[in-house]
Amino acid sequence: MKRREFLAAGASLPCISSVLRSPSAHASSWGNTMTESDAAFLIDMQMRNYRFMVEAAHPETGFVSDRAASDGSWFSDHASSAACGFALTSHCVATEAGWIAREQGASHVRRLLDSLLNLAEHERGFLYHFFDRGSGMRRERSEASSIDTALLIAGSICAATTFADDDEITDLANKLYRRVEWSWMLGSNNLLHMGWLPETGMIPHQWDSYSELIILVLLAIGAPRHAIPGECWQAWRREPVLSYEGEGFLHYPPLFVHQYPMAYFDFRAVRSPSGRSYWDNAVRAHKAQIAFLRELGVRYPTQLSHYGDDLWGLTSSDSIDGYRDWGGPYQAGRFEPDRGIDGSIVPSAAAGGLAIVPEQALHTLREQQSRFGERVYGRYGFINVYNPVNNWVGRDVIGIDTGISLIMAENLRSGGVWNAFMKHEAPQRALELAGFTKAS
Repeated sequence: MKRREFLAAGASLPCISSVLRSPSAHASSWGNTMTESDAAFLIDMQMRNYRFMVEAAHPETGFVSDRAASDGSWFSDHASSAACGFALTSHCVATEAGWIAREQGASHVRRLLDSLLNLAEHERGFLYHFFDRGSGMRRERSEASSIDTALLIAGSICAATTFADDDEITDLANKLYRRVEWSWMLGSNNLLHMGWLPETGMIPHQWDSYSELIILVLLAIGAPRHAIPGECWQAWRREPVLSYEGEGFLHYPPLFVHQYPMAYFDFRAVRSPSGRSYWDNAVRAHKAQIAFLRELGVRYPTQLSHYGDDLWGLTSSDSIDGYRDWGGPYQAGRFEPDRGIDGSIVPSAAAGGLAIVPEQALHTLREQQSRFGERVYGRYGFINVYNPVNNWVGRDVIGIDTGISLIMAENLRSGGVWNAFMKHEAPQRALELAGFTKAS
């Protein structure tokens, strides 16, 4: 069977050595120093991640399930708008890497964009956080979400540049972005609201301090229609500030808040109006979490002794007690389990940091695969969460975690997602209007 047919047919993964020899596997930046073994591990993980994006997609709409059983025996009936954005990006990666034929990738993208534009329920262009995988109607009493719509638009931007020679794809992607009324979601204080509910109207909570809001605010500033003013970049509070090795950094505990903006915007060579490097900020946040968990392992040897350089990674995830918004560190100088930290490991916390802290992320991911094997690494790559303390292993994989793992592995290997996204005029316009400048 040809390598490009494996996903459509659900067959086994292709020979890794053949992919390593392909031009798309040429690494850049730190990736140039990877061993062939490291590169093979990343490609294997990415291909398993991509298998989820194909198998979790509804056969008619292309809408991607929010989550699935790790063995593929079950898929949620509701899709996630953010997972659909990551799926669009993943189809671009798979096409450019040669895992699938270009027309196959274009077909996946066309179908999904058309369904998102013409079938998925929305409010003034803002898609609902969750919607039915078949009908596109709102599910789970979810909100028309500003951040999830932004992540969806980021994926559509990658689709537009990757398939720039396909008029239908570029037209669908452009219409999807142009219909979002970003200015409608903006408060009088220049802060964006988190969403809108049919039952009660605009959600009062706003994006008012450091978080994943970076990608939302910039895409709203750079939008082709209904854009918000560039000065909205300055409206949110630059807090909380923590310290790592004497350097301050903006932080919110789950690592995904540092990863989602970095998956698309290439912040490595730009500085904010105040001179801040959001790339350096993300690096410090990841290193600070590793240090935080290492310290927890020392201070609580009975419960958390496995935490350290070999095993680390906390970000929002399932747990034995339900979904948890956890991470770390929390407050400077405070080293006790908080938010119920119980020894759980969330592999996507490290996988989403592959392009940010490559050595540390690769090390722990390979250690996790080696130590726990098929219990935590299977059909779709790493599972969502597991706990070595009580030997508990979560049942599911989650679309956004699988997606960020694939995307950041590709940014490490080739910079491909950064390149595709930053080619588009909207991200460039956003950075200029927000006052970003090239690093000296």
